[in-house]
Amino acid sequence: MSQYWRDRFSSWSRPPSDSEEDKADRAARMINDAISRCVSLENKRTSVYGTGSYKNNTNTRNESDIDIAVVLHDCFFSEYPVGQSPQAEDLGHEGGVTYGLKAFREDVGRALEAKFGRDGVTAGSKAFDVHSNTARLDADVAVFLEHHRYTGKINADGTWHYLEGVEMRDRDGSRIINWHQDHYANGVNKNYRTSRRYKRIARVLKCLRNDMKNSAEQSVQQAADVPSFFLECLAFNASDACYQQGDLYNILKAVITELWNGTKPEGDDFVYVEVSGLKWLFGREQPWTKATAHCFLLNVWQHVGFTK
Repeated sequence: MSQYWRDRFSSWSRPPSDSEEDKADRAARMINDAISRCVSLENKRTSVYGTGSYKNNTNTRNESDIDIAVVLHDCFFSEYPVGQSPQAEDLGHEGGVTYGLKAFREDVGRALEAKFGRDGVTAGSKAFDVHSNTARLDADVAVFLEHHRYTGKINADGTWHYLEGVEMRDRDGSRIINWHQDHYANGVNKNYRTSRRYKRIARVLKCLRNDMKNSAEQSVQQAADVPSFFLECLAFNASDACYQQGDLYNILKAVITELWNGTKPEGDDFVYVEVSGLKWLFGREQPWTKATAHCFLLNVWQHVGFTK
């Protein structure tokens, strides 16, 4: 039985085929072209880049969509240390914002419709869905402003120090803050330190999740109801030593063992972070808990049939 899983893990750990990558790249290029050709955005400082598993190279074969961020750099959302709120003039802010997230999102929507047609784009609460065709993958296009997390420290030139991410607001006004560049850099570094095994294990976990969703047992299906981002973060938090345990079968066994023990109720929350390193993986603001991870890991162990 272990050879059966070894063969599956080997297949699952591979990145998408060249043809799938071509479709993903084509969708990204077309979205970038749509934004660059939009007259109402030509005087705005914007950037368009891939995010999620597509950018981070943890996407699996036959993954059906990609994530694209469109960012406006002319204004930003702020976050200050507890008890601190520097004056606007101290931060170098200049007056109020006349063109913000709402107007930017509307312009991005019009740009995408001009490129792909009204039937080719659907506006969601968090992102625009650019529909796939035979030549490109489906794409979720999320619209952001810069996010500045002020640390309370002062730079050598006298300006306030901050960490830069991106932020959007959901339809209900909730804040969604991402750290795409830090996530990417830390993932690359982790993959290098583990001889390219980290991203392979992240893909294997995603494929196992999909495999478990087809289980006849409802409890297994429920345990598998976790997002890809969460699994990528779990794999990231496993120590580098876990990735030195031989083949993928034994590496995964070591990863699950360490994380399962670490997510017991008496475990320490602070050990676990998102791949960016700038947000706790478990906390009140997250849609999952340590118990979510603990249950998923136990079900993976049982699904594969690992033994001590």
